[in-house]
Amino acid sequence: MGVYTSAVGTELHYELRGSGPLLICHPGGPGRPASYLDDLGGIGHTLVLLDPRGTGASEPASSYAFTDLADDLELLRMHLGAERIAVLGHSAGAWPVLAYAAKRPDRVSRLVLLTPSRKPIPQGGDEPSQDVLVKRWFAAEPWYASAKVAWDAEDFPAAAPLIYAADTPAVRAHAARPEITTDYAADFWSAELDPGDLAAVGVPVTIMAGDRDVVTGLAAPHVLADWLPNAAICWLPDAGHFPWVTHPDLTRTAIDEVLAG
Repeated sequence: MGVYTSAVGTELHYELRGSGPLLICHPGGPGRPASYLDDLGGIGHTLVLLDPRGTGASEPASSYAFTDLADDLELLRMHLGAERIAVLGHSAGAWPVLAYAAKRPDRVSRLVLLTPSRKPIPQGGDEPSQDVLVKRWFAAEPWYASAKVAWDAEDFPAAAPLIYAADTPAVRAHAARPEITTDYAADFWSAELDPGDLAAVGVPVTIMAGDRDVVTGLAAPHVLADWLPNAAICWLPDAGHFPWVTHPDLTRTAIDEVLAG
C-alpha cells in the first residue's frame, strides 16, 4: 500500500497490483475504494489502484467534486516519478480522469474510459430509458422477474444481474462484497466540465462500453466521443457495467490492445 498527499493536504492510499507499465486506475461510485476493480481481468500492467478522498484507507477531505479529485491525479503522477501516465477511469471515475487530462494534457499518454457514467451527458430525446433497455435485453432471462422487482425497489445488490448483464456466482460474489462506500455523490457531481474544455484532451481516448450496459446506455459513448478530439469507442459484446467480472478475457485483451497502441 502506497501513501501520498492530496491537493488539500490529506493522506491518499493506493495499491500496486500486477506487473508491467503503470496504469493509474480511478474507481467509480462515486465514493468507492478501488479494490472492486480487482486486476481488470489480468491486464499486462501494474495497476495503481487509487482510493480517492474519503474512500477505503484514504482520509476524508473538504471537497469531493470530480474536478478537485483530478488535482490528486497530478500529485500521484509526481509521487510515482512518472513523466506521463496512462489513466483508466471506471464509471463515475471517468470524469475526474477527463478533468485531469483537460487540465494537464501534457502529462497523460493515453486514457481508457471503462463503461463511463452518463450522468453529465444530456439525455437524447429519442434515447431509450433504462427501464426500456432492461426489458429489451433481459426479459427472456430466467432471473429477470426477481431482478426487476429489486431494480424497481432500488435494491441494487439484488438487481445485480441487470447491471452486470449476467447472473453467475462471480457476479453475485462481486456484488455482495462487504465494501464501505462513502456517499458523496452530490458533492462529486456539483462540478461541471464544459464539453469545450475537452478539446484540450488531444491524447488518444478509448471509450470501452458494454453493449448490454444499462448504466452507461448506448447513446452516451457516442456523445462523449463527439466531445473529444481523438476518441474511439470499443464495444464489448454482451457485457454490462462491470465487464471484467463477466468477460475477463475480453476485457483484458481489449485494454491491453488499446494501451499497446
